[in-house]
Amino acid sequence: MENTVSCSQARSSTYSTRFSDFALEFYTFVADNYAPFYSTPIECTDRDAAFVLDGLLYNESDLNLEAHYTDTHGYTEINFAAFAMLGRRFCPRIRSLRTQRPYYLDKERPYGALTPWMIRADRKIDVAVIVEQWDRMAQFYASLAAGHTTASVALRRLASYSGKNHFYRANRDLGRVFKTEFLLRYLSEPTLRTRIRRGLLKVEQLHALAREVYYGRRGRINARELHEQMNSCSNLTLMLACVIYWQAKEITRVIRCCNPQDHAIDLSPAGTHQPYRVG
Repeated sequence: MENTVSCSQARSSTYSTRFSDFALEFYTFVADNYAPFYSTPIECTDRDAAFVLDGLLYNESDLNLEAHYTDTHGYTEINFAAFAMLGRRFCPRIRSLRTQRPYYLDKERPYGALTPWMIRADRKIDVAVIVEQWDRMAQFYASLAAGHTTASVALRRLASYSGKNHFYRANRDLGRVFKTEFLLRYLSEPTLRTRIRRGLLKVEQLHALAREVYYGRRGRINARELHEQMNSCSNLTLMLACVIYWQAKEITRVIRCCNPQDHAIDLSPAGTHQPYRVG
């Protein structure tokens, strides 16, 4: 989830044409139970894709995180490789899905009805370069999991390389393997599409809640230093978590007393009808 707020001066003086002012994004990770478990400030010109692993690897919660839902801004082919190497599932909702490219390993293998869609000279996976770089890739992702380097910093650096770099090509081609598998599952499994849509809907609900909670100074922050901006980000996440917890307790109490369906009660802990602003 990304929540954009106006500020007097962002980390690198990032100017937002949307606000006609300097702006900053709070990139927040949300669990299935609506609980926000990690948040970090990023520049609004940064693409979300480099930050998707930070929340999963460096959060301090006890959540068992197996999959990550995101939209197109959080998607790259390298992210598919990163999540697979770290034992997680990457489930993006990719815009303009019909323009996405599937890839193949063996041109001689029959692909049935998918053959016209897949068999092209520029869509073959280079298995040799993956095998060549496999040990380096294992060391690279192990260092991310161990915290020796921050995932967002390392992935941004990796994404800046050209196709001539063998390490970049190995990660890209491995990501293309898992991307192709995901595309085929996404097109053939309605339940997967439903799970992703519901997961992103929870993000949008918490996004709306964050706008309501952060109404002081009309959503404007004046912090200039990174640690001050991170404090604002963490405080907002804490407030959201408190609202979610209180709402969950009240929903539980209501369910025990009556049937919510008979009274058209919103069962979302991050629903739009919240009493927190008036006490």
